[in-house]
Amino acid sequence: MKKVMTPRERVAATLNFEEPDRVPICIGSSGASVNDAVYFQLKEYFQIEGDVEPFRSGHGDNIYDPRVFDKLGGDFRHVFLKSNQDYKAATTEDGGRINEWGVKVIRVGKFNEWMSHPLQYATLEDLDTYAWPKPYEGNRDRDLKADIDYWYKETDFAISTRSPSRGFWDLGIQLRGFDQFAMDMILNKPFVHKMMEKILEVLLAYYDVLLSTVGPYVQIVETQDDLAHQNAPFMSPDAYKEFMMPYRKELNAFIKSKAPQAKIYQHCCGSVRKLIPYMIESGIEVLNPIQPLAKEMDTGKLKRDFGKDIVFFGGIDLQERLAGPPEMVEQEVKERIRDLAPGGGYILSPANVVQPDVPIENLILLCELAREYGQYPLDIEKLK
Repeated sequence: MKKVMTPRERVAATLNFEEPDRVPICIGSSGASVNDAVYFQLKEYFQIEGDVEPFRSGHGDNIYDPRVFDKLGGDFRHVFLKSNQDYKAATTEDGGRINEWGVKVIRVGKFNEWMSHPLQYATLEDLDTYAWPKPYEGNRDRDLKADIDYWYKETDFAISTRSPSRGFWDLGIQLRGFDQFAMDMILNKPFVHKMMEKILEVLLAYYDVLLSTVGPYVQIVETQDDLAHQNAPFMSPDAYKEFMMPYRKELNAFIKSKAPQAKIYQHCCGSVRKLIPYMIESGIEVLNPIQPLAKEMDTGKLKRDFGKDIVFFGGIDLQERLAGPPEMVEQEVKERIRDLAPGGGYILSPANVVQPDVPIENLILLCELAREYGQYPLDIEKLK
């Protein structure tokens, strides 16, 4: 009889492309969490009392409550940098707030939208005087030592540290505006490179503060950058290699220097297949969220072509199946395990933040089915 592994052992085997006792399950990572509205539904469903302070603001998923994840039965727990306690966000007449990057964020229904681009008309020289975030200020690592000590020493969960910031492309389009930033990549290349250098300085500082405390203890270090939409990447592979890859390589190398045992995870939505070889070359070891309905994201083909070089994390469709009837949820779980789990290298998770159109019963069912069908050795006949 195969040994029942601890969550930490299970994830370690998976990250090393070995078959554990079952496929690991994660809810709560960057791009694999739950919208705050879903969290409150789950909290009510499980009759969980008492409030949990949001770990951040200005996003759709600001609350992380381990009690909910205990009920769902995931294998991971996460540690975070806190917000800058000295930063007082300015507010605008329309109810928006200015975040630390200088971007106005406004709540629209249950979601947040970025409504300004503070560097849209900036010159090269303006980049030197811009008020960039200051990661070393604001006591962002408060409680971080106590958190990592508890999860590492007192539990057997796998530990991942969530991304402290968005990435190069995301921040570029927020600061500059999508159209302007896209044109810059053709008409104003020096500006793009200098802005990427400035963003890199901030990201290096964020990860320095974070990993100086938790680096030796985590199995995954998360980063994020949404480089694609439903049908294609936002840029050509050549543009990615020119404008993103040098800075991504430097960031990944720094992360490895602080957490050499950990795998580097990148959250990147959409049809990203054309960029995967270059992401691997840059040092990305775990790819999330594997959006299966996006173009060229057939999970069987992805496993065949890249399954020896990168761990797949996610894959459970949110666009149709997880919001559909229970039989669609079951079909989805079976397909993704069948495609992605053979030989290890697959962590099952929703293919992005779970939104309010997903019934919480389906999310609970997802975790139950993952435990049922994800047992190794896989029963391929049962998964058909």
